[in-house]
Amino acid sequence: MMACAPRISVAVMYHPARQERLARLARACLPLRIVPVADPDPGSFPSPLRTAKRAWAAYGADATHHLVLQDDVLPVDGFSTHLLAAVAARPDDVLALYAHWNSPYNSYAIRQAAAGGAPWARLVPGEWTPAQGLVLPVALAAELGEYLADVPDHVRDDDTLIDRFLRERDRCALAAVPHLLDHDEVASVAGNAGHGVRRATVLLPGADLPPEHWSAPPRFDKGAVMRAAGARDWDFSVTFAFAGCFLGFLRPVNDDCVRHPFGRWSDWCGVLGLGRADVLGPLEAFLGSSAGRDLAGVLEGAGTSPEIAAELWAAAFLLGTDAADGAPAGPLTARLRRAVITSWVDSGLSGTEKARLTPAARSALVEMGVEGLACGLAHGPVPGGGRPVMSRGPLPGDGAATEAETSPDDRTVAGLVRLLAAREAEGLQRTVCHPGLLTVEVVVCPVCEAGAEQAAAHLGKTGFFPLRVVSSARPGESGAADPPRLRMLGCERLPVHALSLVGHVRERLPEVSGEFVTRSAFLLDNGFPLDLPDPPAALRAVNAAERWADALFDGGLSASTAPAVMVVPSATLLRRRPPAAAGGWIGKVGRYGLELESHPLTPHAPAPPPGHAIGDYAALRDDLLRRRLTEITRNHPPGPRVNGRLDPARFVRR
Repeated sequence: MMACAPRISVAVMYHPARQERLARLARACLPLRIVPVADPDPGSFPSPLRTAKRAWAAYGADATHHLVLQDDVLPVDGFSTHLLAAVAARPDDVLALYAHWNSPYNSYAIRQAAAGGAPWARLVPGEWTPAQGLVLPVALAAELGEYLADVPDHVRDDDTLIDRFLRERDRCALAAVPHLLDHDEVASVAGNAGHGVRRATVLLPGADLPPEHWSAPPRFDKGAVMRAAGARDWDFSVTFAFAGCFLGFLRPVNDDCVRHPFGRWSDWCGVLGLGRADVLGPLEAFLGSSAGRDLAGVLEGAGTSPEIAAELWAAAFLLGTDAADGAPAGPLTARLRRAVITSWVDSGLSGTEKARLTPAARSALVEMGVEGLACGLAHGPVPGGGRPVMSRGPLPGDGAATEAETSPDDRTVAGLVRLLAAREAEGLQRTVCHPGLLTVEVVVCPVCEAGAEQAAAHLGKTGFFPLRVVSSARPGESGAADPPRLRMLGCERLPVHALSLVGHVRERLPEVSGEFVTRSAFLLDNGFPLDLPDPPAALRAVNAAERWADALFDGGLSASTAPAVMVVPSATLLRRRPPAAAGGWIGKVGRYGLELESHPLTPHAPAPPPGHAIGDYAALRDDLLRRRLTEITRNHPPGPRVNGRLDPARFVRR
């Protein structure tokens, strides 16, 4: 806490086309006075950096702190009062007054803090620093201005460079909870039109925020693995986007692009020690209550799909487990929790789904999410987040895997299953910074006759990658003319991490011209029946065709050594039709968990008999990933998480 009131200078970076917004911002900042800083070359290409250089250099001569605002922010009522109190409480820190509600890691760190009732969220190094409203101690602001001045304007993105600046100095940025700014829905002049609506993660309009609200310290640290001191355990992040719940894992990296890919929660919740039933079971129980049935009736009447409700519940439940640190709830906690879920509902649906959502259905979804959050809090913590990683003891097939891994002939089913599981676990950790358009060639499944239409419907829900879906007339016959491409069956529900791995290879080895093929499409090409593949023979064939990935993971794959056909190491969801159940909308929620089961080979494979090694695949994969994340985290050397000297070329948008 400062002994005297902070003196804050305020610069507003603006585009001349938005000059009329300055008067409103000046009124909102009173009694603080703003210094307008215009884009010096507004007719040129969009570049927030071009203006940010000047805004960070425009600090006041007698200021203790410097705030830079962008011209499209919406300050809350009483903005300057809250700002002065917040800065007085945290005078030595970098303070963000806003964060984008769909930023992959920072928005979740903020949601975790809000769900726990904390006034501050430590932001995650490696993701862009939210620069719409950022406060720095004035000496640090001057240093930042000098740092940015040497970077060419065509780099454009000031927020990623600010993150790099803070990482080099191991400075932690804190986000105010609730936010003191929102982001207006106006056309972007910074080249961000494709980013969609970008509103605040947690906003409480009209909330009474006494000065002492800001004095409590931050309680969580999602970015601990990315700080110089390191962390003992890896962490995770949850997002609700494209009407689905996605789970990502945080581990230390030095790369300037650390956007780790997210996978569906149902594919990777086992890494947290949770089964799908642990997450969805409480939802079924809640829907059996009077309150749950009432909400279900509203959602069914509005045409809201049970899948959306189940996916939102999963996100809220996982968040609850992550915020369950035992601290007492504060006076604002209930409102903050509701705001967290509300912003997920408003940001996480497609335009079509959002248009279909009536006000009553929106309220019902929020209520269901709030209940899911409460159930997660009651469940308690899971591994990650700085908490001890569970020890599972010996893994099924450990002895056989050792034999398989040291022999060129993979002789046991257990060893083969482990090899395939290990590749999928390793593949999840591959990142892609700028995924290019991927052509997905769809083969009609001979078992269920699903084709390109069905594949496109599922792939459209992934949302993270630009895709072009085309049809292939027959298995093995190419219908696409622009390799590299991915070939799959129409009935496969391919996980996000499989697409991430393909994007990773294409980005790092752009000269690769081979074809990526799913395990199922590969087996079909080679004459294996999809509904009854012989496990030993199918596993041996897939294992041999996936060895290119071993070379990739070891750093030995090149365009010249990559095979013409690269089988993607990833399981697929089963297409087994769940048993019929009564109960309408509620019954569909109950069946939803059954639709999330996967198989390492094909979507039509029968359930393995009890004790069969294939039945251990998911547990093996999850435990191998958990152990690998722990190994990476604990063995990473201390020091700032940066990749050598600043190279502006690595920050240019592609």
